[in-house]
Amino acid sequence: MCYYEPRTSAFQPTARHLSAPCEEPVLRALKPTAAHRSVALRIICPPRLKKLNQARPNSIKVSLKAAALTALLALSAPALSAESYQAPDIGTAGITGMTVQREKQVGEYFMRMARSHLAIADDPVLNEYLDTVGNKLVAHAHNVRFPFKFFIVKNAALNASAFLGGKIQVNTGLFHYADSEDEFASVLAHEISHVTQRHIARYIEAQSRSSSLTVAGMIGAVAMAIINPALGAAALSTTVGISAQSGINFTRENEAEADRIGIGLLYDAGFNPEGMCDMFRKLMSMQGKINAAYSMLIDHPLSEVRLAEAQERVAQLPKRHNSTNADFSFAKARIEVRYTEHRDLEELRQRFLNTKGLNKLYRNYGLALVCFEQKNYAQAREYLQALEGYRNNIFVLDLLTDIDLASHNGLMAVNRLQEALRSHPDNQVVVINLANACLETSQAARAVKVLNTYLGRHPDNTLALDLLAKASFKLKDRCNALQAQGQLSALYANYGRAVSSYNEALNSCPGAYSRDVLQARLVQLSEQRAFDEAIEKGLK
Repeated sequence: MCYYEPRTSAFQPTARHLSAPCEEPVLRALKPTAAHRSVALRIICPPRLKKLNQARPNSIKVSLKAAALTALLALSAPALSAESYQAPDIGTAGITGMTVQREKQVGEYFMRMARSHLAIADDPVLNEYLDTVGNKLVAHAHNVRFPFKFFIVKNAALNASAFLGGKIQVNTGLFHYADSEDEFASVLAHEISHVTQRHIARYIEAQSRSSSLTVAGMIGAVAMAIINPALGAAALSTTVGISAQSGINFTRENEAEADRIGIGLLYDAGFNPEGMCDMFRKLMSMQGKINAAYSMLIDHPLSEVRLAEAQERVAQLPKRHNSTNADFSFAKARIEVRYTEHRDLEELRQRFLNTKGLNKLYRNYGLALVCFEQKNYAQAREYLQALEGYRNNIFVLDLLTDIDLASHNGLMAVNRLQEALRSHPDNQVVVINLANACLETSQAARAVKVLNTYLGRHPDNTLALDLLAKASFKLKDRCNALQAQGQLSALYANYGRAVSSYNEALNSCPGAYSRDVLQARLVQLSEQRAFDEAIEKGLK
């Protein structure tokens, strides 16, 4: 399980075992009307569901009143929706005929499991960068059925994985090994193409026909294989009879199609498609080496033919220079300092200083990060000042906030971030930094206002929910604090804690309206839990 808490600095999250597992929006957000904004996060537990965390019913008959409450919930809670989570029933059409709504729910199940079992790097700066690159590619893709979700896992292996519902997992190792943004984007383009071309759905359906598992069970087995390759491979091998080492073993035709579509995506999105060939050459040079860091070679085996076909396709496109986006250099430096193990920070600092040929942006930002970790805040600020022209860059803004808070200059950080919020009201880096800076400067009410506005559009942001709970508790607003905690726990599939939080909220939230909304939320949680259990039951 992954848990995060802001440091004394801006929002540098540290992976810890809090008490809520990790994931993406479990329920689609509906923006509340002005009339309902004041109860945007109010939810209450009905008496008949108070022991839900002790007994796990397979289903709950929703009365007409509960159904009406579900509609009420859609109007009142931006972090929730009226979607019904029923046990997966794929039907005669099979998984390739699965509705968009059902595939989204399967993807959300995967994210709940990922947050519960993976060391997710819930870093808003890196997340913002990854979302920007990923969505730039998705904007030029065909057959996009739903919004994509990109997330980063702290794993040094060069790899990325895709799952149903547009979920794309990226290892920190990909940042480390990619030498250009075009190489980095090529891996994302390839994984996006596996989703849009329905390769994952076809794989699951084909394997379920030749195994004793149901389609729901196969979905669970493949999700497990991506999240925990060792356990997943064993499940697929022993239960299903598939020889798999990790994740999904796509066919040669699938890989060729993902390469072809991916190259087109790269070009259409403005990247240099030669980046895919460069990444292939890099992987080819690693082939045959026994090194867990090169796990992408297992999931996506390469051949001279595949490389030659990619080169031929790229040669037909107009030449293009590599991307010069500074954010890629900043992201690589951040991964190197904060998400790579180092025996000695001073040794790392000397490497940044003395290695010849380093990109200046990478060098100065990396040195600023190292100096911050060494508590040399004045030196860290000097290295940031050397990044002329990047004062408003999100990577720089984030670290400046870290430095200000650590140096007891919180008000300076708040003023700078408030200005940034005017031009970037939906940027998670600005919002999370500002909320945390407000908390550090005893402005909890201001933090709540900023967070509620942001969560109305992004109900799955775990850092925002965590900060909202802390800010609400500081204001002695147990009603909204407990609901934020409950929503956070639900995103992690920690249903026992979620129900406990909502039960506590029952005694704290005033008014029948709030109780009705909470009652509907508990019904949704029960359905969501039953959905998860139906998939897991298929594995047994």
